[in-house]
Amino acid sequence: MLLMDSSTKISFNRCIRDGDLIIVYERHDTMKAVKVCENSVLQNRFGVFKHSDWIGKPFGSKVFSNK
Repeated sequence: MLLMDSSTKISFNRCIRDGDLIIVYERHDTMKAVKVCENSVLQNRFGVFKHSDWIGKPFGSKVFSNK
C-alpha cells in the first residue's frame, strides 16, 4: 500500500492547476494527454487553446478555441 500526502490527493471537485496532466478529447475517438503549462498553447485543426484558459476550471469542463 502506498502512502499519499493529502495535499496532493486527487479530488473530483479540484480545479486544474499549472503542471497538471489532463486528457483532451478532440473528438469522440481522439484524445491526448497534455501537461498544463501557463504560457503554453495547444494547436490542432479545431483551433488554438491557451493553457492559461484551462487553469482554474474544474476537471471535465468544456473549453472553446479562438475560432
